[in-house]
Amino acid sequence: MRAGSLSKEPVLSKLRDRFVCGYRNIMKDPYSGNSGIHPSTGPAVTTTNGAGPRNLQLFIMAQDGTVVHCMPGYWNPNDLSAELDFADRLHRVWMDNSITEPQKKALFAQEQIRHIQTHSPDVVARSELQGFDKQFCYKNHVNDAIANASLIPADWHDVPKEAFKTTDVILHERMAKQPFVNYSAFNIASFVNYGSHHYDKHEKDIEPETMANVRAHNLRDVLHETGDPVPKAKVTNVAAVKPTSSYPNMITKPREVEKTMVDGFWGYARKADWQKAERVANYMLDKRPDSPTGHEMKAVIAYGKGRYAEAYFHSYNAIKMGSKHPTIVGIYQKSRTAASSAAK
Repeated sequence: MRAGSLSKEPVLSKLRDRFVCGYRNIMKDPYSGNSGIHPSTGPAVTTTNGAGPRNLQLFIMAQDGTVVHCMPGYWNPNDLSAELDFADRLHRVWMDNSITEPQKKALFAQEQIRHIQTHSPDVVARSELQGFDKQFCYKNHVNDAIANASLIPADWHDVPKEAFKTTDVILHERMAKQPFVNYSAFNIASFVNYGSHHYDKHEKDIEPETMANVRAHNLRDVLHETGDPVPKAKVTNVAAVKPTSSYPNMITKPREVEKTMVDGFWGYARKADWQKAERVANYMLDKRPDSPTGHEMKAVIAYGKGRYAEAYFHSYNAIKMGSKHPTIVGIYQKSRTAASSAAK
């Protein structure tokens, strides 16, 4: 979230100019989620709006701790920017002394529902529930996340997306039920209850050596000491995670990160998980264009997919750049023969 949305424009300027930002570690709270190990130096990724609602919540609050809006999980920076503007308008309502509190609460609920209609088709498309969250909602009867239960077949794997509400709708409908509530009384557990508590990234299948390297720099361990022993009733504005002064000594060296990624790549290659392997290869080519590593990875992927001309191209480049990896040499020899045969 921090790297995927908060550090990008137009969100960055709005947070800097219009908000006082802080954070609270929720890892010990019962509603919080766990998606396995995230290295402190791992690459940032984008995903769908509202993904990972239990992992983080972006609260926008008035100075007195009143929640004017809350964004669960990840949000696209442009969509988040629009929601920050919406929160600003609600904040003005809360601060307006000419309106009674009951009127403010009624207006809050009304505006939350009305705002759903302002979302563009692109926002809606970016807000589809992830597959495992659909499964969670179906199995746990999270009825306010289901749009049409009659569309859900016996095998939920074939369920059409129209059966579920999108996260942008779930967000505003649930906010409407907690109008101008103080953070100390805000029911976070209920609010985030459309996402699985644990996202299985199949880390148990990762090779022990690779797993040890990744686990040594787990971001959750880095942040562990910032967690409250007992969750406090009231905290300051929860908007953006800021690194503590202990971070610099905890961050891995570039060479260690590269080794971790290379080990991870070979794990993906052995399982023929070419999509994930491709991400690592593209990253290495982009970050280390003068290194043979990216071309080695591309050669392995291409050969595994039967694209021999491409495998020949990348293995040739890797060897030209100094690679002596026996697998790459073998791919070079085999793909050259295969490519020549195909050309005849």
